[in-house]
Amino acid sequence: MGILKRRKGGTPARSLQSRASGGDQKFHLVHVTGVGFAREIIRAGQIDATLCKVFEEDLVYFFAMRPAYKLREAQKRQEIIDYFPFVFLVDADHLGPPFHVYPFDTGGALDGAFDDGASPGVYLEDYALEETLQAVNNHIEWAFGSAANYYDGKVRRDFGADIPDWDTGPKTFAKIARLAAEGSNRPDRRASAIEIAYDRHITLDHVKFAVLPEQFLESPMGNNSEMLDKLTDAGISWDTYQWRPNRPPSDFHPEINKIVRKYLQGQGEL
Repeated sequence: MGILKRRKGGTPARSLQSRASGGDQKFHLVHVTGVGFAREIIRAGQIDATLCKVFEEDLVYFFAMRPAYKLREAQKRQEIIDYFPFVFLVDADHLGPPFHVYPFDTGGALDGAFDDGASPGVYLEDYALEETLQAVNNHIEWAFGSAANYYDGKVRRDFGADIPDWDTGPKTFAKIARLAAEGSNRPDRRASAIEIAYDRHITLDHVKFAVLPEQFLESPMGNNSEMLDKLTDAGISWDTYQWRPNRPPSDFHPEINKIVRKYLQGQGEL
């Protein structure tokens, strides 16, 4: 466990929410999972809401635009394709209001990934944003200035300079967010990736694009016709990265980031 803890009582400050405003950009939501779990999602026709130990609710998690999620044992060499990243990009226009919106990965926060910027006097719920997609736009405009800067994890250079020292929620968030920058000691893109959770299953008709290993669909020994047909029938387009066995899944994150960036640029989101 890290410095950040759940608030057991009292009213959350939510001072980040009160400071953010502006922005009206359309954006996709990104859900990253392993190929093995993605196979089951495609067969079921939906991304299932499953029990979240943090909030004790059945939830589906996304990040706004960024494929920032860290798979378990992502640094460990894996031989089976099921362990490698599969990315779903979801159109949020008809999903309704989310269960919650946070300015970083809540699981990573409670596990101590962002302790270098956190304070034991600011609780997880204090960072919560309004439970709307507009809150995502407001936060991006306030903290990053543009969607492109947000995608790259580049907070505004002057971000935090106008926040008084007593307002430690936004002050500590400014420190946490900078942990996502490539120049930090341990860059972690989850530190400023906006988390959106829904308390219901998300059907594949909301998924518009996917990024996956080419070898999941195509092989000299026979193509994966079941998955090809189901993705096509669901109206999902896709792009692929070149998977290689006996590599850590994290090795493919830079290539996946480039593919997602290209898609979002084509959609006019970056």
